Amino acid sequence: MGPQHPATHGVLRVDLELDGETILKCTPHVGYLHRGFDKIAEHRTYAQSLILSDRLEYIAAMANKVGYCFSVEKLLGVSVPLRAKYLRTMVCEMSRIASQLLWLATHALDIGAMTVFLYCFREREVLLELFEELCGARLTFSYPRIGGVRQDVTRHF
Repeated sequence: MGPQHPATHGVLRVDLELDGETILKCTPHVGYLHRGFDKIAEHRTYAQSLILSDRLEYIAAMANKVGYCFSVEKLLGVSVPLRAKYLRTMVCEMSRIASQLLWLATHALDIGAMTVFLYCFREREVLLELFEELCGARLTFSYPRIGGVRQDVTRHF
């Protein structure tokens, strides 16, 4: 089953052994989204590896980058200003909501609920426009930095 099965959206292949409709054996192969981040990062500095963290899971990339920054900060003993912590939390939650809207939209599409799909994408677009205003990108943000964030938000934001 997969990687082009409607239930997997191209991210997983599963070898199934079936007896009619009963699954006897299941062997997953998860390499389709593997990025090799660990191997690439072995030959880069912490700051150089920062850009790679966006690409680990592009749907909710902000959480990957904040998690990476948090890990490096903890290793290096770097303290983050309180405002930067609040901004990171805010943008992570926005990223999570955008991710969940995409999840709901794709599942709605799978069951033929086109209206729900369109509503979800409309709302997700609002968040993506805010991300674009904040950091110049819609999916790979490069907003969190080791020790804080790239810039403060504007009054309008």
